[in-house]
Amino acid sequence: MRYFGQFFRLSLVRLCQQRWLLAGLALLCLLLPLGAGRAANYLLAQGVRFSGVTLAVTAPQGDSVPQLLEQFMGDMEDIAQYCTITAMEERAAMDALDRGEVTAVLVLPEDFIHGVMWGDNPDLRLVVGGDRPLESLLLLWVGQSASDILSAFQSGVYAVLDLYEADPPPGLDRDQVVMDINLRYISLAMGRAGMFREERVSATQALPIPLHYALSLSAYFALSAAPIFVPLYSGSRLSFQRRLRTAGRGVWAGYFSGVAAGVPALLLLLLPALLLAGGGEPLPRLGAALLAALFCSIFCSLCCLAADSAAGCGLIAFGISLLSLALAGGIVPTVLLPGPVRRLSWLSPVTWLRQLAACPMGYPVDPAVWLCLGLSGAGMAALSLILYRRRAYRQEVAL
Repeated sequence: MRYFGQFFRLSLVRLCQQRWLLAGLALLCLLLPLGAGRAANYLLAQGVRFSGVTLAVTAPQGDSVPQLLEQFMGDMEDIAQYCTITAMEERAAMDALDRGEVTAVLVLPEDFIHGVMWGDNPDLRLVVGGDRPLESLLLLWVGQSASDILSAFQSGVYAVLDLYEADPPPGLDRDQVVMDINLRYISLAMGRAGMFREERVSATQALPIPLHYALSLSAYFALSAAPIFVPLYSGSRLSFQRRLRTAGRGVWAGYFSGVAAGVPALLLLLLPALLLAGGGEPLPRLGAALLAALFCSIFCSLCCLAADSAAGCGLIAFGISLLSLALAGGIVPTVLLPGPVRRLSWLSPVTWLRQLAACPMGYPVDPAVWLCLGLSGAGMAALSLILYRRRAYRQEVAL
């Protein structure tokens, strides 16, 4: 242990030679995650500005359905929030679409209502502008939703008619049954808002938005700090490792002392942001920061030993940490990522470190996170020790 202590003190001396760099990084890691968290909270809370769409409805000459749709659909609050229905002649609607005054034109066939009521399902034609893809996709989604509702209602209509035909009640003709059941489903469609429960979902899911981004960026900076520790795994520090072997000293003390010296340096980068980011007792947060600093120190040692220069180490650390940050939702929230990318978020070290840091603040931690941290940390330490030994012996031979 005295031998390890000597190595540890030498490692700290080397790191102290970069104290101004460490101080600048500590200030950056304190201010930027907290500021970015508040900025992300402001941007995501504002939402996206959307002025809505205008849908022109046309029908053959003398058909009053477009006017009825304009009247009834305009009174439905959930649709009126994003869509304005306007009854127009077909030629005037097409001219308005060319001028950009309407978003799309819905062309109804002749006797549309009668066809829907009797299950003929006449085809509709929707004409959209090619220069407004977002609005076109919204209208496509609305149309698909309406089609699903119509299909479900018609299934109910057919079920009622099957029951009627199996045992017709006396004094009730089929036309009256068709009219009554369609009116019942129309009333259900008009009052469908009562069938749903509105639930507000955070873009960052379990964690508040400022905390999510503060912890994600703190983990990213800690993983990206690998070039700071290059002096601990290169140069004259390794030149005497093989000679010490004759005295019965292996390379484990040199490597693990470097990892241990990296922990307080990384703790300086991680702890201030963790203390200011959320609530909870300071002591558990200190323990979480120590575990995160240990994991990041092992990762930084692997990056240093896998590269032959500080530039190569920085490139490896920056690439892996940036990819981890993106997968963890530290750039774009996870819920907005594509499905295949979202399913890979559990592979990101930033995700593990963020959940670890949030644990003392009362947020749940997936048990798989502890397993991932332990297995990946042990695997990186074993691989780094092999690379450390190989580099130490190779450098001695080169001399």
